[in-house]
Amino acid sequence: MSEWNVPGPYQQQQRPVAPGQPAGAGSGVEWYSGGAQQYAATSYSYEVPRGGRSAAAYGSFEDEAPLLEELGIDIPAILSRTRSILTLRLSGHDMDHLDLGGPLIFMAMLGAAHLLVGKMHFGYILGWMVVGSMLLWFVLNSITGTEDPDAKSLDLYSCTCLMGYSLLPLVGHAFLALAVPRRSLPMIAAAVVAVLWASHTAAKLFVRRSPLLDGQHLVVLYPCLLMYTSFALLSLY
Repeated sequence: MSEWNVPGPYQQQQRPVAPGQPAGAGSGVEWYSGGAQQYAATSYSYEVPRGGRSAAAYGSFEDEAPLLEELGIDIPAILSRTRSILTLRLSGHDMDHLDLGGPLIFMAMLGAAHLLVGKMHFGYILGWMVVGSMLLWFVLNSITGTEDPDAKSLDLYSCTCLMGYSLLPLVGHAFLALAVPRRSLPMIAAAVVAVLWASHTAAKLFVRRSPLLDGQHLVVLYPCLLMYTSFALLSLY
C-alpha cells in the first residue's frame, strides 16, 4: 500500500509542552478552562429518605379517612334520626346537628319507588323540596323575625334538612304503592295518614328548634300539609 506524503507546510508540528500545561497542548489544540472552580461528582448529592421516615411524612393508604366521612355522611347519625322519626320520639338531641345526607337518601328512595312503576320523578322531587323549603323558610322567618338570635336556628339549610327527614312516611307510602293498587281506597287512606304524620313531625321539629314558634304549631302545620300532599299525589297518580 502506498503511503501518502503530506507536504511540509501541512504537517502537524509538535510544539513543546510547557510545565503545568495539560497534555496535548503542544499539538496545536487550544485548551479552554472554565476557571479554577472544579465540579466534582460529589458536588451533586441526593439523600434518599429511609422507608420509615417517608411513610411517616407522607402517610399511607390505611391512614386515609373513609369516603363517607370525607363527604360528611354519618350513617349511624342518619339511622338514629330515622328511628326517632319512626317512633315519634323527637325530644332527644338527634335533630340538633343536621345534615343533608339523610334527606338526599330519602328523596332518592322516593324517586326509586316511582321509577319502579315507570315514573321519572327525580327532578320533581328535588325541585319541589328546594322550592318548598325556601317558601317555608320565608314564612317562618316572617313569623319569628330575623333580628332575634333564636331565628338563626331556622336558616334555609335547617329548613331543608328538617323537611327532608320528615319525608320518611311518604317514602314508606310510595313503596307500599308497589304492592297495593295506587288509586284504591286503602292507598288513599294510607296517603292521608302519611301526609298527617310527615306534617306533624315537621311542625313539631320546627317548633322545638325555635322557641319563638311556641304556640304556632297549627300555623307551621298548614304549609307542611300543602307540601307533603303534593308528594303524596305523585305516588298516587
